[in-house]
Amino acid sequence: CFSPIFRIHVDKGRYYKREPWRWDVQTFEIVKEYMQLRNKLVPYIYSEAFKYHKNGIPIVQPLYYSNMEIYDDPIFKNEYFFGKEFLISPITTKKDPVMNRVVHKFYLPKGTWFDFKTGKKFPGERSYVSFFKEEDYPVFVRSGAVIPMTRTVSNNVAIPSFLDINIFQGRSNLYELYEDDGISNLYKQGYYLKTGIDYNYQQNNYTVIVRAIEGKSGIIPDRRSYRFRFRNTRKAEDLTVNFDGTNLPYTSYEDDNDFIVEVKDVSTIGQLTVICKGKAIEIDAVRLINEDIDEIISDLSIETSLKDEISNILFSNNTIKQKRIQVRKLKRKGLEEKFIKMFIRLLEYIEQI
Repeated sequence: CFSPIFRIHVDKGRYYKREPWRWDVQTFEIVKEYMQLRNKLVPYIYSEAFKYHKNGIPIVQPLYYSNMEIYDDPIFKNEYFFGKEFLISPITTKKDPVMNRVVHKFYLPKGTWFDFKTGKKFPGERSYVSFFKEEDYPVFVRSGAVIPMTRTVSNNVAIPSFLDINIFQGRSNLYELYEDDGISNLYKQGYYLKTGIDYNYQQNNYTVIVRAIEGKSGIIPDRRSYRFRFRNTRKAEDLTVNFDGTNLPYTSYEDDNDFIVEVKDVSTIGQLTVICKGKAIEIDAVRLINEDIDEIISDLSIETSLKDEISNILFSNNTIKQKRIQVRKLKRKGLEEKFIKMFIRLLEYIEQI
């Protein structure tokens, strides 16, 4: 999904299954989800590919290009930027069969970062330990990230008439969406269009301006619909949507921790402005290790009464050594040895944080 070339490939024997539908239902659904995400990311990937063509900026850049100290680090050296906004930390180890998760360590550079899927917030310039289920992956975006996506999934990668724009809080940003016909060399004659998505961030005031900034009209649809997804944002008390100064009808609603604004059938040449204002509309969403641990305990196949006792031990103010002793004592109450070993390992990870 997060690669310049999207291809399921294997060069070994015929029993290495490349086709997702040859696996179990869970695997198929996970692969399907990420394949569809890849398809939706085409506007972003195409724009980043244009930057490579024009300026020689690779879509994929190892993290050690900008953070030389991790060049020889055996844990973090595989991390890479995927275009301007994404940072990927590949999982290269097997999952813990008891915990049913991969224990994964990653490093985030300077700045503030968000988990692209969950929206959880991570302060940068430090390493983390997280626990990833099969359907999750360590994909992060910068604060202020603007990610243009298509709304629908299709084998047709023509210029979309509906854009789904994900916007992450914390920093102002300008993203330049590049579009051409995707087939010919007419872009060399100026037949392309760059659209600026200008996000102006203030804590209680988000403004997004979408306008054509370079190229020729007629390249993209004359009219387009937009869905702005403001991540980790409550419903704005004061919302204004206008095009070249004229107010437009819109639909707005909340979806989990996101605030959505939809605008339909807007001219692509001109200025579309969305202004969200309100007190405390920003949801902090700082990632807490306790939430990860609580979810692990909840998913385990052990007695509910034991889960309560384990939770009380792990979340107590006792030292790590005291917690280890208390966990081992749970064997008397029927906690299997494999779970005791798992929680001892979990305490070791907590100690590293």
